[in-house]
Amino acid sequence: MSRLKAAVVGLGNIGMGYDYAGAGTNGDVLTHAHAFASHPGYELVAGVDTDPERRRLFSERYGRPACADPADLAAHRPDVIAIAVPTAAHAAAFRHAAALRPRALLCEKPLAVAVSEGEGMLAEARAQGIAVMVNYMRRCEPGTLALAAHIASGGAGSMRSGVVWYSKGLAHNGSHFIDLMRLLLGEAGEVQVLAKGWAEGSAEGPSAGDPEPDVRVVFGGTPVYFLAVPHQDYGLNAFELVGSKAVIRYLDGGRRIERREAVAGRLLKPQAMPGDMGRYQWHVCEALHRHLAGAAPLASDGDNALATLRVVERILAPI
Repeated sequence: MSRLKAAVVGLGNIGMGYDYAGAGTNGDVLTHAHAFASHPGYELVAGVDTDPERRRLFSERYGRPACADPADLAAHRPDVIAIAVPTAAHAAAFRHAAALRPRALLCEKPLAVAVSEGEGMLAEARAQGIAVMVNYMRRCEPGTLALAAHIASGGAGSMRSGVVWYSKGLAHNGSHFIDLMRLLLGEAGEVQVLAKGWAEGSAEGPSAGDPEPDVRVVFGGTPVYFLAVPHQDYGLNAFELVGSKAVIRYLDGGRRIERREAVAGRLLKPQAMPGDMGRYQWHVCEALHRHLAGAAPLASDGDNALATLRVVERILAPI
């Protein structure tokens, strides 16, 4: 398969911004632009943003044009378009991008502001034969996938319970871990809101207005407690799962994964499990490329993202 032409709509943090926060100097690949530019299966052809300074930085760094109007992407005929605008603008950007008839759309999470809106977006993409992948990147990261296989094989024994610490909104950051618990433990069943937290959520940024409740969710029979860290204090993204044979700790957003095996009723010293979260966006591009080459199903398709969004809506409904 020839190289896929790729474009990025939205040049904020995940679109390009993390490249300017030191992320691109240590081998990390954390943005759509950097991933498309560094993966041999893609050619980064253009960026889109309403901010002229972001457009300037994009062109300066990647040597590619950046425009303010998504319609201008038509001249570049992209095969893949990443949508990295704020969630409230996803539906409009999705439809503008779909009108260009790319082979695939790679959309940031959550897919939409509501399940009903997301269903309409996916129906439009299906009607045009466009593949939709949603950026729950841990479904593509080797360390997380190895952890999922370890748990599925019974390596940690019967799963007893878990605790997730999240910040910056349930739908935005918290949904990463709702999606991840679905992958590791099974589908969500009972939901119980323990505390509303700050119901207005983050005051600024892409997660503005996104509540941060404490909640108990049962995944495949395993209760998991989601505890919010006030975003004004600091960001925290981690979890601990307790099994009958081992305790799993997933730290610093997944940059460090540890397993403590239980032997004769005692926990041994932590053993690191390998991973590559520093290049998570590269792995997303690799997974999408493999799909478009006919070598693998989508690692995180639109239907999966809607399933996660349904859990979010169930949690937030009484808040």
